[in-house]
Amino acid sequence: MAYLFVLIALLCLTIKGYCGKKTSTYIANAGDPLLFNLLRMLLCILIGLAVVFLESAAPYLRVEGGMLLICLLSGVANAAFLVGWLLAIQKNPLVTVDVTLTVGSILPAILCAILFNEAILPLKMVGFGLILLATAVLSGYGKQGGKRYGFGGFCLALLAALGDGLSSFCQQLYKHYYTEVGAKAGDVLYPKSVYHFYTYVFAAAALLLCFALLAVLQYRKQENVSKKAFTCQLFSSCKKPMPHIVVMAICMFAANYFQTVATNDYLLSSQILYPVIKGGCLITVNLTAMLFFGERPTRRSIAGSLIALCGIVAMSIL
Repeated sequence: MAYLFVLIALLCLTIKGYCGKKTSTYIANAGDPLLFNLLRMLLCILIGLAVVFLESAAPYLRVEGGMLLICLLSGVANAAFLVGWLLAIQKNPLVTVDVTLTVGSILPAILCAILFNEAILPLKMVGFGLILLATAVLSGYGKQGGKRYGFGGFCLALLAALGDGLSSFCQQLYKHYYTEVGAKAGDVLYPKSVYHFYTYVFAAAALLLCFALLAVLQYRKQENVSKKAFTCQLFSSCKKPMPHIVVMAICMFAANYFQTVATNDYLLSSQILYPVIKGGCLITVNLTAMLFFGERPTRRSIAGSLIALCGIVAMSIL
């Protein structure tokens, strides 16, 4: 049953990836990635609040400090992932970014091994090494359409991977401290909907702060522009990609929620869940990039994907 929820999450991530690539084509200035993702987080907050009431979890919205800190870290990590990913797929092929994101699956496994004594077997270490090798192969030093991918594009993909990894680790922190899996007798157990709701609240707050600061800086640089005209100009770019942003918000919420179901309710290990998700995304993203965005597989992309898949298989063996 756990793998059914993993499959649903994978389907949602694939749709989100397609819409994200389409949304990236509408980026016209530095503030657009922040604005697009802020709108997505606001939609996720509304969805999350609806789920809270559907689960009758409203009394748990008053959370203690430890839970709030986990949600804060999760929100900031999600914000970093969203902005880094949207900018990275603008500069790199979709497949290259997705392989780099597999690095993020290593982070929660290592941190859980340190904090929660989840042993990493030698075969899993081989898998880690293969994933790092695959990332190096597809780190942006290939060519597509005569364009060479530079260090900046790779750094953006790496930022997205680290944000994704920290976000996944926060799911494990929530699982070990505030669910039946690891909580001690007498501790408050918080529903999944509450965790996700506050994650999106803090992600939206982080994006809003960055967007507001950037908007102030941009306004000061412009001369003879009224506040009304500047505000219209600031939000003019979000109209066309709005349908994609709505779909991305729904799919992002569903993917994160069902991953939490798989790891909390069905006790799927972090060393299996996140590598399997990333491995599945490698396959679906290759197909999506080829069918919809004209990114034909190259020897480098095929080799990198195969190496990453071998690493993920090694990590997933019990």
